[in-house]
Amino acid sequence: EACVCVHGGLYATLHCLFQGLQLRKNDPEYPDLAPKYLQLLNEWVDKFPYDFRDERMMVSFKELTQAAAPLSLEMRKTVGHLQANLIKKLNSLEKYERILSQLNIAAMERLIDPKTEVNILRICENPAVVAQQLTYIELERLNNIGPEEFIQTFVKSTEEKEPLYRDMKKTSNLEAYVEWFNRLSYLTATEICVSDKKRDRTKVLDFIVDVAFECRKLHNFNSCMAIIAGLFMSSVNRLKKARTRAIEEKLQELEHLADPVGNYMVYREELKDSTSIAAQSIKSSCVVPFFGLLVKDIYFTQEGNKTRLENGNINFEKCMLLANLVSQVFLWKETMLPFPRVQEVLNYLMTIPALTDDELQLASYELEPPANDGEKRRYQQLREQLGIRRENSRRHTTGTSPFFSSEDSSIKEE
Repeated sequence: EACVCVHGGLYATLHCLFQGLQLRKNDPEYPDLAPKYLQLLNEWVDKFPYDFRDERMMVSFKELTQAAAPLSLEMRKTVGHLQANLIKKLNSLEKYERILSQLNIAAMERLIDPKTEVNILRICENPAVVAQQLTYIELERLNNIGPEEFIQTFVKSTEEKEPLYRDMKKTSNLEAYVEWFNRLSYLTATEICVSDKKRDRTKVLDFIVDVAFECRKLHNFNSCMAIIAGLFMSSVNRLKKARTRAIEEKLQELEHLADPVGNYMVYREELKDSTSIAAQSIKSSCVVPFFGLLVKDIYFTQEGNKTRLENGNINFEKCMLLANLVSQVFLWKETMLPFPRVQEVLNYLMTIPALTDDELQLASYELEPPANDGEKRRYQQLREQLGIRRENSRRHTTGTSPFFSSEDSSIKEE
């Protein structure tokens, strides 16, 4: 499977399967070969259903199954099951993408709603519950990424690909998941920078830090790392007055987890331990890896190893390396998380607007004045750039900063 992914698409392979089956139609061994073709096709549908959104793939799929179905009653049943399985998977994907679109619309409506208020503590005061809902979001997001998307992300330019693969690159779900990480980081910073009073800001900061620790307990490293990224944005990091000694100590521990030294050695050790623990109860627990680092690992494995050996054979060692990396995501597809969904918290996390970089920086300067000449100049620039928009949008908030980003990366909820 990993080998096929390396080449960026499977259309040519399916076409060859059909041709091989047709050419051997009069072969005495034909009835024995057809079930093996269907077995391979069944694995294909199960692991890479998104490939069949391509019209050419569906044509070949129909031709191959129609050629095999008349052979026996058992073959007809197998073909029927195969077709039903494919339809189910494609319908599920379409539903997911439709919900994503609806959530984006809802987020835009909240952006212009004068009642919109950024305040996570108004929605939930339990950091464990917020971490649980983030884990639901992460797991659903991961489950809708096709495994081929990981490799297709790094496929060379179309000039270097075989003609059949030139329009096969589809990585929208993977890209949306990366956007979700960024959204959570900016939402983290926004929650802190919209708190006008120092007491409230300290309370929100402490709460969000605790959410990061709860995500860590649940082995939800992607949300944990996204929150850490938000906590160490310059607009938040400079707000020293909001930090207590206890918060500083917690931040140092989180910073240690995200330390890139030794190629994220600390995180990788904890990921390894968490995977061993979660594997003991795979039906009720999961591990959500730090997605940015996983993609980086896949990139360097793809680029640093030749797909074909000098003798022209496929480099199966590279295939195994890629398969082991991608399997980190798909190991937990059957997991049923043991805690309840809280719809209000899910809706908030997925649709509440977040500030942009410039808006966060200006809000930060207004909470704690610029400390040097460089910051003072930057503050003046931001006031000139965003001042008019601030006056116009003041009515859109209730005790919060008025600057809301028009770009929102929402995620699925059923």
